[in-house]
Amino acid sequence: MTMVEASPNTTAAELNVNGPAIDYALCDADEHYYEAEDALTRYLDPKYRRAVRWIEMGGRKTLLINDRLVTVVPNPTYDPVGVPGSIETYFRAQNHEGKELRDMMKMHPIQPEYRDRDARVAKLDEFGVQLTWMLPSLGLGVEELLWSGEPEVAMGVLSAYNKWVNDDWGFDRDGRIMTGPLISLLDADLAEAEVDDALAIGTRMIVMRPAPVMIPGRHRSPADPRYDRIWAKLAEAGVVVAIHAADSGYTKLMADWGESPVYTGVKQSPLTEVLSIGIERPIYDMIAAMICHGLFDRHPTLKVAALELGSQWVPALHRNLKRAYGKSPQDFKCDPVEAFKQHVWVAPFYEDDITVLRDCHSADRILLGSDWPHPEGLASPKSWIPDFVALGETDMKKALRTNLLELSNY
Repeated sequence: MTMVEASPNTTAAELNVNGPAIDYALCDADEHYYEAEDALTRYLDPKYRRAVRWIEMGGRKTLLINDRLVTVVPNPTYDPVGVPGSIETYFRAQNHEGKELRDMMKMHPIQPEYRDRDARVAKLDEFGVQLTWMLPSLGLGVEELLWSGEPEVAMGVLSAYNKWVNDDWGFDRDGRIMTGPLISLLDADLAEAEVDDALAIGTRMIVMRPAPVMIPGRHRSPADPRYDRIWAKLAEAGVVVAIHAADSGYTKLMADWGESPVYTGVKQSPLTEVLSIGIERPIYDMIAAMICHGLFDRHPTLKVAALELGSQWVPALHRNLKRAYGKSPQDFKCDPVEAFKQHVWVAPFYEDDITVLRDCHSADRILLGSDWPHPEGLASPKSWIPDFVALGETDMKKALRTNLLELSNY
């Protein structure tokens, strides 16, 4: 393997976009599709049609869910759309000129590989990617907007969306692209039925957002025992629970600090950036709840992957789990730090220090997640390779390839 030296401040634009040469194919745990305009409605039961409406507003086409404007993406038609990797400089904290994010992002017409499976497979071949997990874009903002006290409506829309995903992309057709259904626990019985349908088709992963479960009158932990039938089925089938950054409902907390509670999927203010209210806080809380509420004690083979949520929260959770265990070991059935390491795989951000993640969480639990083709991701999955060089050849290959293959049961 031939590798190049890269300083911590080197950007993909300063390197070959394909990165240094390696002698194996990559496995990418975080790529995305851009949804067709009928993704939510193609299979939607007519009795739920009122929940999803396309409208014209300000001279452009946009989407309402439960009469609430979709804000997770600025243009839900995705045409035009951000160029992959075009705001890398921003996320590497190298915006030395102080440009606004909107002025840094480059736009182009939607490309065939963003919506067409055959075109995407050809692009994977070009990138040297053997296997990728493909995840939602618009879909990541749907569940929060669907909440209206009517779980049946929300579950009906998500079920229709999942049928579209399998229709256009397939849960696992040929070992190149894996997708999975969006699963919500708003209604335990309907969620279990959705999992049963996905298992029957052959899914190897499901997609969830990092958030508590919203039910009329209160919230619940996803690790509440009333959801154990669902977790048991996923664990028995070896299906990975892929938890991806999404609208977790946390931005409503910003209203208490005098800021907007609207989730936009990108930077809203310096305070939201510093608090990481849409990224690190939700996944920290969700994994902590899973561990402290005994989910992995009851389901010892359950596997979880944290995607597009970075890794800076990982050392903090290790530290606080260790302290809690030292103070009250009687409250845990096993060492919670070891449970964390055993059950949770993490895809760091390219701006994270991957050696810190390796040293506290192990090389066996690191995944490559390029976020392609999102503009906040990378221009090519290979353009991230220089950041993994510090791991050394053995651990680097685990992170770039082997770990995802094993996690996917290949």
